[in-house]
Amino acid sequence: MSKEALQACVDQHLEHAALVFMLDNELGTHHGLSWTDFVLLTVLDAAGGAAHATELARTLHTPASHLLLRLLPLEKTGLVERAADGDGKRRVTLRPQGRRLLYEARDTAANTC
Repeated sequence: MSKEALQACVDQHLEHAALVFMLDNELGTHHGLSWTDFVLLTVLDAAGGAAHATELARTLHTPASHLLLRLLPLEKTGLVERAADGDGKRRVTLRPQGRRLLYEARDTAANTC
């Protein structure tokens, strides 16, 4: 990889980090969510409100252990629910208060972007 290509990757990362910082700040201030939480809730909503944990981790490009760490606080605050379904796999469900908060936070995220 050339130095120019590497610098382009670093620059892209820094731009992304700056955007995430702004989104974390705005979503946190107004809705108590991080950008990562917002994306997770958005993906669940797009999946019809529920998904297997392994599919969710794959969609979010994150290890299952990292997903679990993201889900625990969302579960404690009543935004999502984790339960085993009929085949024994963990299923994550977006609860009504999670969907409501997501919809309220969309304008904030859109305005920040």
